[in-house]
Amino acid sequence: MSLRTRILLTVAPLLLLTAILGAADVALLLHVGRSIDDILRDNLRSVDYMVDLNRALDDVDDALRMFLRRPDGVQQQFDKGWAEVRKQQDLENHNITIHPDEDRLAKELGKNLDDYRLAADEFLKQPSEQAYGAGPKARFLQVRETADAVRLLNEKEMQRASAGAQWWAAAWCVGLAAGLLIAALLAALLAWTTLRAVLGPLGRLAHTADAVGAGNLNVVIAAADDEIGQVAHAFNQMIRQLRDYRQSHSSRLLRAQRTGQAVLDSFPDPILVLDPGGAVDMANPAARRVLGVSGGDPRGEAPAAPEPWQPPEPLRGPIDDALRKQQPFFTQAFDQTIGFRLDGEERAYLPQILPIRDPYGDTLGAAVVLSDVTRFRLLDQIKSDLAATVSHELKTPLTGVRLALHLLLEETVGPLTPKQTELLVDARDNAERLLKTIEHLLALARLEHGGAALDIRPEEPQSLLQTAADALRPRAVAKRVELVVEASAELPAAAVDAQRFGLALGNLLDNALAHTDEGGRITLSASALGDDRVRFSVTDTGLGIPPEYLPHLFEKFFRVPGRTQSRGTGLGLAIVREIVTAHHGEVVCESQPGKGAVFRITVPVWRRALALPNSGGEGSEAGSAAP
Repeated sequence: MSLRTRILLTVAPLLLLTAILGAADVALLLHVGRSIDDILRDNLRSVDYMVDLNRALDDVDDALRMFLRRPDGVQQQFDKGWAEVRKQQDLENHNITIHPDEDRLAKELGKNLDDYRLAADEFLKQPSEQAYGAGPKARFLQVRETADAVRLLNEKEMQRASAGAQWWAAAWCVGLAAGLLIAALLAALLAWTTLRAVLGPLGRLAHTADAVGAGNLNVVIAAADDEIGQVAHAFNQMIRQLRDYRQSHSSRLLRAQRTGQAVLDSFPDPILVLDPGGAVDMANPAARRVLGVSGGDPRGEAPAAPEPWQPPEPLRGPIDDALRKQQPFFTQAFDQTIGFRLDGEERAYLPQILPIRDPYGDTLGAAVVLSDVTRFRLLDQIKSDLAATVSHELKTPLTGVRLALHLLLEETVGPLTPKQTELLVDARDNAERLLKTIEHLLALARLEHGGAALDIRPEEPQSLLQTAADALRPRAVAKRVELVVEASAELPAAAVDAQRFGLALGNLLDNALAHTDEGGRITLSASALGDDRVRFSVTDTGLGIPPEYLPHLFEKFFRVPGRTQSRGTGLGLAIVREIVTAHHGEVVCESQPGKGAVFRITVPVWRRALALPNSGGEGSEAGSAAP
């Protein structure tokens, strides 16, 4: 039997029983209503007729009594009242109900009225009190008694009809309740049978679906040949196809997994694949050797459950950002390298962290790549050492040449011709420029190698800016560039080495002056960022910097292409970055071409300062004592 047939067999008896009960209810209500209406209507009319007849009869009797005192004008009242009496009698004769006594009483009422009229006519011929009492009065009372009997008979009939209607209503309520109870029992029986026939196969289907979802593809659903059975047959077919698909593709998936692991293993640099929880999902041999993690093996088979991994401290924040915020982490500078000791040798790695997303944007994990830059870092160190050595060796003879040029220009050894003076001035300027370049190289080398400790002390931001501005002001005035200092005396003290930090501010001012035309403006300002940081800003109205060059501004020897007016070495901003980094601060640049540039330095305030790793001397002790 199909599911549709079961449902129809369940619903059809209920619909049929409901239709029967509804039709019987309508028929009974119509019958009872019609019967009650007929009975009540006829009986109520008879009651009204008798009431009106008694009222008219009273008028006739009043006219007869008035005839004893004043005969004139009474006949008209008597005739009018008698006409009304006869009218009500005629209406009652045409409204005889089904009760057998009413017809008898109606005839008796007619006879009494006839006798009353004869007595009234005799009284009108010879009126007297004795004639009234023996004639019309006695007949009047008989008519009233008969009329009241008709009225009472109809009232009792109305009461009987009402009681019958109540009995029928009560009987029908009992019958309707019995029918509804039978319908409810039948509905419960049919519903239980249908639910058992429907929910049983559906439950087995849901249980099988759970088993398939758990990976068991060897289950089979047994079902009848109804609609649910058709679903079960389709489900069995799907299970067979899934089983065949898994069997045919398991080797292909394993081969793809082994290929992916082989690709990772072929890279010489450590590579990790993390799951959304931060556990190692895959790792190549280099990662297992350097980081001591496990994940995957040379056969391409991953472990049953990824093992937890505690990344090095510098990687924890970037890994958490990649997994939670899908934020990649790229490094390029050597100061961002992470060191590991491998085979008794220190190795340097630059980390790159990339979030892994599915097509819907959900996080699947993160990839960590550690690029071995040990050789490049050594080369950079060699280059820096070579530059420092050469600069140191050149500084002494260059200082002697510079002194000799100054002595010649002062004409200490004799007068000079104009041409000789011109050549010596040019030689002096080139010597000064070369000496400044050498000093920059030496300063950068000392900062990179940490050769000089910072003397950290509390310094007022306004004083630092004013000192830097005063040193640049003669050159700014000569170039007709306005130099403005905007800093409140209420700012918290900054934890800085005044000499080194002044060098950073001086380099920023030199850079701003070099790229600001006559009539421009350079503004030095400071502001507090909360309770633990102070920001210094150097803003100019110069040429501005194209956005593609902003990421490279603080690299060594970088100069913006096409700036012919700048004769710098490209080391000033690199020195600024090294000084700010040594102060545990940060420096950024914001600029648009043609709208100038603003350099912002952020450093800790003094009351939050701690002893810096590369600080020393009295300033270091004071910094450590700060709360």
